[in-house]
Amino acid sequence: MQLVSSRLRITCFFLILCSSFGVLFFLFLFGTALRQEKDTPDILRTVLSMELTRANVTPINSNKKRLLVKTFSSLKTYLEKQDWIWMDQGGAVVSYRKENQNLYANCGMYSRNYMICDLSQTP
Repeated sequence: MQLVSSRLRITCFFLILCSSFGVLFFLFLFGTALRQEKDTPDILRTVLSMELTRANVTPINSNKKRLLVKTFSSLKTYLEKQDWIWMDQGGAVVSYRKENQNLYANCGMYSRNYMICDLSQTP
């Protein structure tokens, strides 16, 4: 009986040690990304939603002026479906035009796979 109790303690100790190491490793790798944006929980929920639905562009927290995007071409396709015409790209800022309106998308990398694009107006 004492042998089983001793093995159980050792197993629990190693499980706690491994899970603690996993948490520290996660914070070491992603700690700066967790503090990078003011709406990080909403962004992480949007990433999960995009991965589950295989979407390339999704508004962050239903805010149509702030998009989570996989590539510039997916942003272009998303906006062209709403009749915006690509005009020019100057670095991270992409401009679109519809009739007499201009739309500017200021995009920045959030992670290796995602960009956050802040739009000058609702598309």
